[in-house]
Amino acid sequence: MDSLARLFPLILFLSVNLFVTSAWADSLFNRRLGDGRFLFDVLLEQGVPREPLDLIFRMFDYNEGRVPNVVHTVLVDYSRPSTEKRLYLINLTTGGIEKFYVAHGIRSGVVETRSFSNLLDSWKSSLGFYFAKGTYMSEKNGISLYLDGIDRSNSNAKNRTIVLHGAKYVSDEFILKNGRLGWSEGCFAVGLEHVNYLISVLQNGSILLSYHKDLIGFSRRYPSEQAMVGNEIVPPGVNTSRTPGEGGGLDFLPSIVSF
Repeated sequence: MDSLARLFPLILFLSVNLFVTSAWADSLFNRRLGDGRFLFDVLLEQGVPREPLDLIFRMFDYNEGRVPNVVHTVLVDYSRPSTEKRLYLINLTTGGIEKFYVAHGIRSGVVETRSFSNLLDSWKSSLGFYFAKGTYMSEKNGISLYLDGIDRSNSNAKNRTIVLHGAKYVSDEFILKNGRLGWSEGCFAVGLEHVNYLISVLQNGSILLSYHKDLIGFSRRYPSEQAMVGNEIVPPGVNTSRTPGEGGGLDFLPSIVSF
């Protein structure tokens, strides 16, 4: 917890230095791979968006020695629809990228993630940096990864039981049938076939960034809630009704479920 608490000064740092180039000699921005290419450039070439990658690199630079997991980090790009693999597992040693489906909250949008909240019982996703460390067994969702929100926009993550867990509604089959990925209650739900792997590489103290290109700036000025203007245009054929097992239903006890 002490190391987590020391991450909080980063928020002010990011708000006033968002686009300033790092000048630290041992910065991640200066890391080269075996072929001589910069790690940052290699990740950009693989489709990782520049702004959140910049934020993640600054997180590590500003907190050098305080983040236990310096090999793997996660970007969840909620700018993209749920039908795309928008969770990027980034290897900071090799420059490798693995992509996975990840759900958003049932009240955050249908296919798009357009509304975010830090409020209790909002059933929405939250933007900002999370610190991932430790696991527990959920009666409904199985093994789950604890997440601490370290931004003002996700500071209620623990009280809301926002975690990373597996879910059967996160799959190609669900998308094919419903035209969208399934909904959580704000948790980062991933496919059942990938949850053990993701938790195994993240559980020792990792950084996860929940990001939206149009709303990440607002999340620092208006941390309680952020939303896109206008209504979502849902494509024809998309199921807009909840299916059994998704977030927001009556077929579970909220006291024991970690959606």
